[in-house]
Amino acid sequence: MVGENLIDLFKIDDSFEPHVGGSPLNIAVGIARLGEKVSYITKFSYDFFGEMLKGTLRKENVDISLSVTDDDLHTTLAFAFVDERKVPKFAIWNRSTADSALSYEDFLKVRIDEFDAFHFGSILFATSASDHILKFMEDVKKMGKYIFFDPNYRPHIAKDENKYKADLLKGWKLSNIVKCSMEDAKSIFNLDDFEDIVEMVKSIGKTVITDGENGAYVISKTVTHIPAIRVNVVDTTGCGDAFMAGFIYEFARNDFNEENLVSASKFGTVTAGMAAQKIGAITSFPKLEEVKRFLKNLKEGSNG
Repeated sequence: MVGENLIDLFKIDDSFEPHVGGSPLNIAVGIARLGEKVSYITKFSYDFFGEMLKGTLRKENVDISLSVTDDDLHTTLAFAFVDERKVPKFAIWNRSTADSALSYEDFLKVRIDEFDAFHFGSILFATSASDHILKFMEDVKKMGKYIFFDPNYRPHIAKDENKYKADLLKGWKLSNIVKCSMEDAKSIFNLDDFEDIVEMVKSIGKTVITDGENGAYVISKTVTHIPAIRVNVVDTTGCGDAFMAGFIYEFARNDFNEENLVSASKFGTVTAGMAAQKIGAITSFPKLEEVKRFLKNLKEGSNG
């Protein structure tokens, strides 16, 4: 996992409560909870929040030995406000922070050949780290490693929105499989019609579009709809990351065979649905035994 780390500060009444966050960090934890070995590559700050991030990752058995720490910079902060639909809205403070200072030199100790696949996030594409991450991912591509990408479109945090969008598309084209929310896809391509989005992503590569309670759409040569798991939704924070963690876990378990895109997406809807039943991001991600128990109960319920 490559990319941003941050602290989500959730507004609760008149105060803010800190939670470890960042999409690739969340996904790393989600995969680790499912029992897979995973490394997270980023740049941490020296401060209290940086130690909080590293402590959480170590506790979750995520390897951070390839990450670096900057003694002079602070942690990115994301202030989260949950609206009436229980959907979080973020105000991100990412100027001159540790993860935004991630450089190509920070990747030099990574032995690409030791990994089966790489996933990278996109919030850092709004910072000076963008060119360095893309250069590293080009190295990964040349080594023939499988690449996953999850583009989150946050133009208000970018100094140069045109470059930001162009870099997102570069990352999309570099990847073997992209998971993108419907909302982000509409914004990135400036399209509202789903059929137009389908034609656009077909021209770029294999994509899974997630659409909340409407489920997911696997887009390759054809389009396959995956219904969402029906649950009592408490908080949707991190559900997209929970989907991606489940998807990558199941897809890797089947040796990255692209015939299993649909089954991996179905597994992703399960981990996302389970996460939606609890408050928070990584605090809500399920462990493998919990997923197995959930699926067993789901099956017994459908047979009852």
